[in-house]
Amino acid sequence: MVGSKRAGEEAPGLLLVDADRREPTLTEAVAVATTRGQAVPQAPQHGYLWDEQDRPNDLAAQRWGVIAPEGREGDALLAAIAPLIAARAEQQGAPVKLYRVPAEMSPTSAASWKREVFNRSEKLRQHLPRYQLVLGDLHQVAETLQISQATDGFVGRLAFDALEDYAHYCAKLLAAEAAPPPASRRALFHGVQDGTAATEAGLRGLVRPCVELAREMAGLFPAAIEASGDEEPDPGALCSRAAATDVLLTLSHGAGAPRGGWRSAGEQRARQGAMSFGRDADDLRGEQLASGKFVSQGLWLMFACFSAGTPKASKYARWLDALIASGQAAGRPEQVLQSLPRPGEPPFVAAIPKAALCNPRGPLAFIGHVDLAWSYSFREVDSGRPRYQPGRFVDTLAAALKGDRVGVAFRHLFRYFEQVNTELTTLDEGTEDQARKRAQLWMLRQDLAGFMLLGDPAARLRPPSPVKVATRPAASLQAQVADFFGGTAVMPASPAVTAAPSIDRLEQAIGLVLAGSHSPARAAQGLGISAEELAALVSTYRRGGRAAIGRD
Repeated sequence: MVGSKRAGEEAPGLLLVDADRREPTLTEAVAVATTRGQAVPQAPQHGYLWDEQDRPNDLAAQRWGVIAPEGREGDALLAAIAPLIAARAEQQGAPVKLYRVPAEMSPTSAASWKREVFNRSEKLRQHLPRYQLVLGDLHQVAETLQISQATDGFVGRLAFDALEDYAHYCAKLLAAEAAPPPASRRALFHGVQDGTAATEAGLRGLVRPCVELAREMAGLFPAAIEASGDEEPDPGALCSRAAATDVLLTLSHGAGAPRGGWRSAGEQRARQGAMSFGRDADDLRGEQLASGKFVSQGLWLMFACFSAGTPKASKYARWLDALIASGQAAGRPEQVLQSLPRPGEPPFVAAIPKAALCNPRGPLAFIGHVDLAWSYSFREVDSGRPRYQPGRFVDTLAAALKGDRVGVAFRHLFRYFEQVNTELTTLDEGTEDQARKRAQLWMLRQDLAGFMLLGDPAARLRPPSPVKVATRPAASLQAQVADFFGGTAVMPASPAVTAAPSIDRLEQAIGLVLAGSHSPARAAQGLGISAEELAALVSTYRRGGRAAIGRD
């Protein structure tokens, strides 16, 4: 049954425009009730459940491997990245495991491969590579396999049109790893103000909350923060700002098929997923990012339809067919399906990340959507009341800025897909409210499943050089927190000298642990104290706070 939107309910917006007129394909948000009747996806198929806290950035502990296509194409791709394979083998102190896979894989066959091939032996678990680099475009290694592997691994993909571009990326990556650390980092949050409802929802629900949260995190988000989004959108202005940026988050419409359809598969591959700047400005396309400094050696998170690529079949296809038949969607829902490859044409990674990643002065990693991008991943309504979720995106950027490998940073975002997927598969649809919640979770699940990491998951942004600060005995930290409550703090033994974070930074870190969003180990990063010391401070803070309000 195709339902209607409740009064006052803001439904998800779609970030897709046609490539000729640059007008939204859906002019109004779509009621989530229209997703009823869609198939419930299978729960994620886990392989080896790694310890999330056990040295995730240590290649010797986690291992690094490669997944390549079968046959001569795969042989050529492996030869092109041979220097990177050799470097990773040396870094982890062990040979790199190479896996070869067929081109076509359904979700079921991807899960079977993970269980029967990747995780085939209990004895090999300690050597199983958690970092996995997929080689090849979407027609060479299916996106379903990458999704399956990413449920518990650190998985990225390299996909280029020319074989030499794989070598160019590897050369850039290895040079970045050998370069000295920067003096500082910069983060840019950019939303295109093109006057459409979907981008306005994105500015209100994603870009601005991300900026506010990053600023509130202070030392936990180690970068100078800049927000931009001109009233007269201009791709040149963004490129100018991005030249001095280390991590970039952008929100815009992505370019889809023109109203008459793409003239050729080549045109579609070159233009689909381009960053739209509205009716009166040119799109930002891949060819413009092949040279020049743009998020150099950094990370770009691009929020737009088809920004990372276009699948062979959309996860929303059956729902869109039902939506078209119902006549309830304002705009041109049939136009959305025209953006998919025609019969016999392959799926593909978008031109923008291909160009940016092989650019010698471009980013080391890119996160975007394969398929449609909606507002659901940052604006959840499954509880009946809208909740903005900027934290999952800010945490991803913050982790990269602190020096986590990009696969670890991406895990901060992609793990929500696993959580929602599990909830969706166990939800009982027996009541009207439960049916509506299931519909909303289905949209959220599909939106989160569309995110893909492009680039080596073991790549990392080198953190800035540490700033010299005055040092004092660690016992002064104990006194500092004890004085805050007028009590006594008991802390484990620690080295005699350590950097002393301010009480404000300590309180922020303690708050993150108390809220349950960070472990002590994660919250202690960058503070100059151990996880055990922070855990002791959290206990002292909790006792003092309860005593202050008479509820200890």
